[in-house]
Amino acid sequence: MRKIFGLLILAAILSGGCMHRNTLKQGPYLGVIRIDSSDDKTDLPFNMIYAQTPDGQKVMQVSNAGEVIMINEFAVSGDTVFMKFPVFTSEIIALIRHDSLIGRYYPKGKEDGSWYKFYAIQGMTDRFPWANKKPDANLTGRWKISENRGNTDSAFLIGEFVQDSNHIAGTILDPAGDYRFLEGKVSGNKFMISAVDGAHTLILTADISPGGKLENGRLTGGPRWKTSWKAERNETYMLPKMDELLKLKPNAPLFNFSMPDINGDIVTLNDPKFKEKVVIVIAIGTWCPNCLDETMFFKDLYTSYKDKGLEIVALCFEGKSFEASKKPMERFIAHTGAGYSFLYAGPRGSEALHSVLYNLEGRWAYPSSIYIDRKGVIRKVETGFYGPGTGKHYKDYSEETTKFIEKLLNE
Repeated sequence: MRKIFGLLILAAILSGGCMHRNTLKQGPYLGVIRIDSSDDKTDLPFNMIYAQTPDGQKVMQVSNAGEVIMINEFAVSGDTVFMKFPVFTSEIIALIRHDSLIGRYYPKGKEDGSWYKFYAIQGMTDRFPWANKKPDANLTGRWKISENRGNTDSAFLIGEFVQDSNHIAGTILDPAGDYRFLEGKVSGNKFMISAVDGAHTLILTADISPGGKLENGRLTGGPRWKTSWKAERNETYMLPKMDELLKLKPNAPLFNFSMPDINGDIVTLNDPKFKEKVVIVIAIGTWCPNCLDETMFFKDLYTSYKDKGLEIVALCFEGKSFEASKKPMERFIAHTGAGYSFLYAGPRGSEALHSVLYNLEGRWAYPSSIYIDRKGVIRKVETGFYGPGTGKHYKDYSEETTKFIEKLLNE
């Protein structure tokens, strides 16, 4: 069926005459990104809608389950379409060919140079149109996932899905975060689910065994991010708690930092703005989707409690230099609207992270957070974040963290 679908795409692209080439029709599109040009099993479908807002602005909307991403940086010039995802630096540049688009998806922006093949067909709303068999099973529930079992990089994850007929949506949790909003189908004994959000390009597939397990699983997130997995139902399996993965070192030295903000001014934890305040220090990357979700949560928390003595500072691990990192940091700050401090902490990677968070030990992830009371005492550290795509987990985290901050503010 995949080959038939590919022929339909080719026919749609080639069928447009010159008189139609510059017309981009409003309405739904099925977008497809081929993550690995040598492997058609890495074709990653996602839903798009080209629309016009009430004030006349033309936008492209990308949807993944309950998430809708508004691409406002959108333009048509001649027969070429330009669209840049919000917050992150990824962008699509494509030619209009009748009712189709064909071009490139740049995961790190055009300036980086790396790209994947992209195409889209107008009028299609089915995320996996080649998969239309009656589902062999309903996969609603909680699944224990074994990833790369038997290898040195093996891991256990949790999948949580809700299936309605052959439509399925949900997310995957790992000890340090989640895979955000995933959406797909169950067709016969085949499971397929995907997401494109400007940071993630992710597709997972698996076979449903006669015994109801998920087998022969394949996860692809990039040319070098490909893993195998399998899963079985397990409603009680739990991952380690995020505040148990990262710890203060015994007899840890006093924590501090000295880094430039977006204007190049040096900021330290000893600055007057932090004195006798409750301070949350978070290690993030503006390229990190879980960091985006956490930033949106902390943005609202900061707005609610800054006048009561809360300060937040994000230590951003980015490019090799401040100059190379300033533009993506500015973009992240502008799109999130977060009003607290963002500092350049160094290049992305474990070496810089260990150097900056020298008083901590354990399992690291982006984001990682340090909670400091008004006396300068570190009261809690944790790594990872469960975002809104995780439903109850996000709700529980939001409530627990808000109560904890209120407690520190009232001490």
